[in-house]
Amino acid sequence: MDETKTQNEHDDDNSHEMTCPICLLMKTLSATRKKHSAFFDHFMKAQLELLQAFKSVIDQQISCLEEKKSRTVEGKKATKISVE
Repeated sequence: MDETKTQNEHDDDNSHEMTCPICLLMKTLSATRKKHSAFFDHFMKAQLELLQAFKSVIDQQISCLEEKKSRTVEGKKATKISVE
């Protein structure tokens, strides 16, 4: 029975090693949110800037694809041919 108890205690110790490192970081940062509010203000602004950067790249790619599609559609218009 002692082996089972030791095994269970050992499993509990390993659960900390299996934690997602990003989740652990976020949990640690959120615990210090009030103490370092200026850091979190900058961090939030940086996240917004990063997302806006991705958005601008995606919007530009969408525009290029729409323009390419419209050129393809214009090139495939039917033309009337008169037959004698």
